[in-house]
Order: sequence, then C-alpha cells, then structure tokens
Amino acid sequence: MGIHDQLLGAWADFNAQRITPLQLKAVSSGFGIYQQKNDAVMMRIRRTGGIVTLSDLRTIAGLLAKYGVPFAHITTRQAIQLHGVAPTEVANALADCEAAGLYFRGGGGNTFRNVLVNPDSGLHADTAFDVLPYARALAKAFYAFDLAYALPRKIKIAFADRTADRMLCAIQDLGFVATNTNGTRTFEVWLGGGIGNKPRVGFKLFDALPASECIRVAMAVTALFNDHGDRACRATARLRFLRAKLGDDGLAALFHEYYAKADAQGYPACPESTLSPEVYPITTLPEGVEPLPGFEDWKAIACKPLHDGTYSVRLFVPFGNFTQPMLVRFCDFLEHYGLTRLQLLISQDLTLPRVHAKCLTALYRALVQSFPDFDLTLRSYVGHIPTCIGNTICKIGAADSPRIGEKLAKVLDAYLPANTPERRLLAQLVTTEVRISGCPNSCTAHPSAKFGFQCRKLGGQDVLIPFTPATTEPPTLGEAKPTPIAIDDLPAYLLSNLGLEL
Repeated sequence: MGIHDQLLGAWADFNAQRITPLQLKAVSSGFGIYQQKNDAVMMRIRRTGGIVTLSDLRTIAGLLAKYGVPFAHITTRQAIQLHGVAPTEVANALADCEAAGLYFRGGGGNTFRNVLVNPDSGLHADTAFDVLPYARALAKAFYAFDLAYALPRKIKIAFADRTADRMLCAIQDLGFVATNTNGTRTFEVWLGGGIGNKPRVGFKLFDALPASECIRVAMAVTALFNDHGDRACRATARLRFLRAKLGDDGLAALFHEYYAKADAQGYPACPESTLSPEVYPITTLPEGVEPLPGFEDWKAIACKPLHDGTYSVRLFVPFGNFTQPMLVRFCDFLEHYGLTRLQLLISQDLTLPRVHAKCLTALYRALVQSFPDFDLTLRSYVGHIPTCIGNTICKIGAADSPRIGEKLAKVLDAYLPANTPERRLLAQLVTTEVRISGCPNSCTAHPSAKFGFQCRKLGGQDVLIPFTPATTEPPTLGEAKPTPIAIDDLPAYLLSNLGLEL
C-alpha cells in the first residue's frame, strides 16, 4: 500500500469511527494534516521558498469555496494552511490540491519540512547567487526520498542568497548560505541549529561547499539523523540534541562518515546545468500617478530597493489570513495589474518582486483604493505583529497569541501615523522583530528576534516570557529572561525597551 493510500485509508477509518484521533494523527501528521480544537481539520500546503503564483492562489480560493473553508493562513514557514476543512472532505480536498500541484507530504510530523528561502533571492545588491533553484532541486529530490518521512523528529532546511540573511540558516537543522569562492558558487553550511525547546544556533560545517553538493549533504545529514536521533524521547529527538550529546566535532565527524558514502547510496548532485533559472518579471503599472497621503511612509516601510533599480514590495496581510471572498478580490487585483508571482514571508505576509520605481505611487493608490477594508499597507499595526496561530485553533498553544498581538498593536497605533524617520524605523521593527509564540515550539522563531515572547501558563494565568535580543553577527539567539510579564503589561514593557512611553 502506498503512502497516500495509507493516508486515505486512515481518514476513511476515522470518519467511520474505527480508529481514534491519536491513531489518525500518526498517519496524517506527516502530511501536515491535523485536527483543530473544534475537530475541523487544518491542511498545510507546502510551497518551496514560499513561491506562489496567481494560479496557485486562484486554486486555493476555489478550494475555500468548494469545501466551505473559513480561511487560508500564511505560515511562518512559507506554507499555506487551509483552516476548517470538514473531516469528511479531507480526501477530496487532498486530491484537488495535488492535481493542481499543491503538495502536502512533509507538511508536519517527523519529516523533512518545507524548505525556506530568504526573500528576493538573487535580486539583492550583495547577493552571491539565486538560491531558489537549488532549494527547488533539493525539495524535488527529497519528495521521493522515503527516508526523510519517518525520522525521529522533524528536520528543517533553509537557503539564503547572501550572508546578511545568515541567521535564517543558522537556526535550522541544516542551512545553506550562498557564497562565491574564487569565482565559483559555494555554500557556507550550518548544522545542528533549532529554535524550539532549548534553542541554539548551528555550527559551521563547511566554509565553501561546492553548490552542486547541497542535495548530497542534506541526504547524508538526514540519513545520520535517521540512524542516530533519539526515538525513545520526543523531547530530545531533534538533531541539536544529538549534537549536544556528541559535541560539534563529534557530530561533524559522524556526518563525514555518512557523506563519504554519498556515491554508494546514490545521492544525487545538483549541477547548475540541470537547474531552471528563476524568472522575475518586472511589474509595471501606470507611471506619473500622484501619490496619496501616506505614500512616503509606506514606501519607507514596505518597499525595498533591489540591485536593478526595481523594488520588492511587502504586502501586509492582516493576521496572515485570507477569507474566500477576500482572496478572490485579491486575485482579481493581481490579475488586473499583471501581478503573477509572489513570495510568502515568514512574517505571514507576501512580497511582490521587481516593481518599477516609477510605478510605486500607482501601486500604493491601487492598494489603498481597492482594499479599504483589508489593510495591506500598514495603516494600523493590528494583525501585523507576527504571532503563531494561537490556542483557539492549535491544540498545544498556551494562549491566544493573535489577540495578544492585537492588544499590543492597538497601543502601538499611536506611534504609527507621524511622518518621521524614527516612526518609520519603529514600524519596520515592530512588524519583523516583535514575535510572539504560543508555546516552546517557537513557530515565530521568537528566540531569533530582537523582541521575542513565549506564551506560558503560570499559576493558572497566561503570561509572557520575554527573551533577550538576538544578534546577527555572529548569529546568537536570545535567552529567556527569568521574570515573566503579565499580558496586560506587554505594551509598557516593549515601549520602555524602545525608549518610548505610553
């Protein structure tokens, strides 16, 4: 019986009440398909590097309508979750998604998870090279690598096209940072990081790995983890705990034993000649449009200049959620302006690459006028402070983190409207470096932020554990502070640390 047949069989047995939710989870979690607190189902669609097309979004909007799904959610690992699928419709929704090239295998459980890629790969002035084709080649190879789907615990991999985004890779089980060595493409490789229970930054395994070796290295690490990870205790099953047991040198030596067998195991190389280069069309809208009030603030906060004089534009998606009617409107907007390619961000937002500088005023006007009821331009902080999905949906969350973020946002809104560089800087910081996770799983990667918070139950009350600021050079995670704070005290705490007052 194939793995998909096992999944479909498990759902049929569950719907017929022949197996328990726990027995179902043992099969469905590996596809990122989980029961929510209300017994409806969440289905997580993988998108390597968070790349989505207008066609993908149209398909998802159709699924929301067909199956009566309340909303789709952008995750902090560049995937899309369908929330509220009826248990009896899971098999049909799964078939529809996979027929459209929207895949689930490895969406959760003890598997190889969605591969992260930093925003705008290949388009930065300081880029080494575009890593997205390498991430896609690795994900494709791993989709058929059965060893990666029955691991002691999950394994997470990320790519970055420049050293400025090294932190993204240093906090993964395995990370590849693009570098150039003597005119050739290479990767700086980080191993054994993680931001869940007992978080730590990885250590550097290679300074300059030939880029074509990334798949072979990833498969060797996966095989090592499969053989030596702790299957007896889930709490210590991640790769970083094996690293703690063996030490950095011990884990590196064990890796090289497995890597030496790459040829014998048939692990494929990733030569550049086999890679499909990523296409980044320049978005052009009408030029010479008069800017609306607020344009300069928006440009400073949402628009990032790229190497060719175009801009990457961040679209702030409230709470990372699209209802079906709103997603249809959004797709119509994209189609009208010829916007066909976007990237999901770990901040639960979207980015449009390569918007011509002369078109920014037209884009801002179109966003404001087309979506007066959906804040894509950061008119308010509400819905734009990165949080996990929260305990109203997630079964293991300690608190309703989106509502905590909303409460903080309403206080911070007093600091948003003014036209000053200081407040533009504050908006950038709040929407990227304030992160709230509902449990030690750290879905927002809060230990890697300047202002990270973890929800916790203490004496029957919801409290927040603040973390010290992380640093990027060298990558260093924040640590939990010994004194928790009350949720109501979060605004005053944050503003005090920013040198501001209520």
